[in-house]
Amino acid sequence: MLDKDGNEYGWGVAEYSTPEHFMGDSFRQNVYQCTPEESYEILFGHLREILPGADEEDIKKFLK
Repeated sequence: MLDKDGNEYGWGVAEYSTPEHFMGDSFRQNVYQCTPEESYEILFGHLREILPGADEEDIKKFLK
């Protein structure tokens, strides 16, 4: 199937890559300064801020 511009639909036309490969060394150096536990706490805190009505247990399930 093709879209209105004649491009194929679907993942077959997507570029598969990791963020590390796509964004380079500066991304790696900035992202991997935190431990996995610190990263979890940052994500958890951010989700609590943007989802004030969400139960903490639901956020924990989402992050697993």
